[in-house]
Amino acid sequence: MPVEPTPRRRRLGAELRRIREARGWTQEEAAARLGYQSLATISKIENGLQALKIQQLPHFFEVYGITEPALRDELRDLVRRAGEPDWWQRYEGVVDDPLGDYLSQVESASALFVFNPLAIHGLLQTPEYARAVTEGSRAWKTAEDIDRFVALRLEHQRTIAERPKPLKIWAVLPEGVLRQEVGGRACMRAQLEHLIDLARNNPHVTIQVLPFSVGAHAGMDGPFMLMSFPTGRDLVCIESLRAALHLNDPDTVELYKTTSDLLKSDALSPKASISVLTALAKDLA
Repeated sequence: MPVEPTPRRRRLGAELRRIREARGWTQEEAAARLGYQSLATISKIENGLQALKIQQLPHFFEVYGITEPALRDELRDLVRRAGEPDWWQRYEGVVDDPLGDYLSQVESASALFVFNPLAIHGLLQTPEYARAVTEGSRAWKTAEDIDRFVALRLEHQRTIAERPKPLKIWAVLPEGVLRQEVGGRACMRAQLEHLIDLARNNPHVTIQVLPFSVGAHAGMDGPFMLMSFPTGRDLVCIESLRAALHLNDPDTVELYKTTSDLLKSDALSPKASISVLTALAKDLA
């Protein structure tokens, strides 16, 4: 029977698809090995349209050769919590499927690399900067929608900050983003001071500035996020105004890992980046 394709069900399906493809099996081959009469069952599971019971997982573990304890635990957790409401479901009309998927993925990620030449990442924003970005995007039509989206951003920050296992965030910030006076000079100065505070005092946040002087660089194709998980695999997320791509093909992921390494290499060191942030903040006084 079809079920709601919640973010956790989609994540479970994506993981099982990744494992199946790593084995080199088609959906039809996987269905035969698992004892299903039709590949449609595998398709529904991989797309989050069919629920799995916890009692079924040992069979999947055996057939798919899933032996890693951390991965087994994650899949069990996804099955157990597949139908649970998420905190962001309170923001109905504000959170669509791509954003819900991202929030669900970050919930279990161990590390996040972010590169965005357009805006500072939401997890690093001050409330005033978040509001200015939201208002400037023109994506939200009413003051109420803007308020709710900003509230969502801030609650997302709190949930990540309060996680038992901290999320490691590494951000490469192009100089142009830091010079863009989002929300006005006072707002931008407060945002820069917030970044300085995070860089100095939060051991789980690394910030590097990519200066104008670098010229052309590895991130010229645009913004992306690279998530790492306790089970060792990575996922690339590319967002736009109303859509998002979640990429886990090994070759694609490896390309973006190389891009992130090149950006880190081109950017100033974390210590030198704090000096630049401090100078920019003083300029806005």
